[in-house]
Amino acid sequence: MINLLGGGPINETWFEKLDKSGQWIGVDSGTVFLMNRNIRPEYAFGDFDSVTASEMDLIRQQVNHIHEEPPEKDMTDMEIALNWALKKDQPIRILGVTGGRQDHFFGNIQLLLSHPALTHPHTIRIEDENNQLTCHLPGSFTVEKNDQYPYLSFIPFTTEVKGLTLSGVKYPLKQQLITYGMTLTLSNEIVDDFASISFADGILMMIRSRD
Repeated sequence: MINLLGGGPINETWFEKLDKSGQWIGVDSGTVFLMNRNIRPEYAFGDFDSVTASEMDLIRQQVNHIHEEPPEKDMTDMEIALNWALKKDQPIRILGVTGGRQDHFFGNIQLLLSHPALTHPHTIRIEDENNQLTCHLPGSFTVEKNDQYPYLSFIPFTTEVKGLTLSGVKYPLKQQLITYGMTLTLSNEIVDDFASISFADGILMMIRSRD
C-alpha cells in the first residue's frame, strides 16, 4: 500500500487509529504532519509553499527523496505524487484531501477519474474519517461488509451508467440505468457478507460512508 498524505485538514483521533502499514509519501505540508507524528515519509512532493523555512529544513534533514516543484506549474502537488505512485504495482490510499478548499477537493476527485488511475490494476481510494471513495470502469466486483462504513452509495460520473446490478444489499437493483441527477443509488447497506456490483457502461463512483 502506498499512502499519499496531502496538506488538508485531518481528524487526528481518526488518524491515530488508522492502519499505518505501507509506504508513506508526504505531499507539501502533509510531509510535516507525518514527521510530527513520528512517521518518516520515504518521499516528499510539492512546492512546499505552505511550510515554514524551519519545517523545510527539517524535511531536507529527514526525507531521503524530495521532489521539489515550482509554485507555478500545470499540475497540483497531489497529481505529481499520484503520477509517481501509479508507476508502482500497489494499491494507493489518498488522505488529507477532503476537508479544506473545495476546488482542491473536486480536483482530487478528478484524479481518480484520470485514465492512468481508472486503469491501474490496484484499488485507488480517497479516504477520510467518514468516507472511502473509489471510481470504477464497467465490469463486476464485490465489496465486503464493513461495520465501520455501513452505507454504500453510487454516483455516475458519465451521463449514463448502464446495467447497474446490485445484490447482497438492502435495496438490490437489476440492470438499472442511472443518470446524472438521480439519487436512487444513495445510502444503500450491505446485508450479506459481500455485496456484488456490476454494470455494463459508464464510470461509477462508489462511496462507503458513515455518519
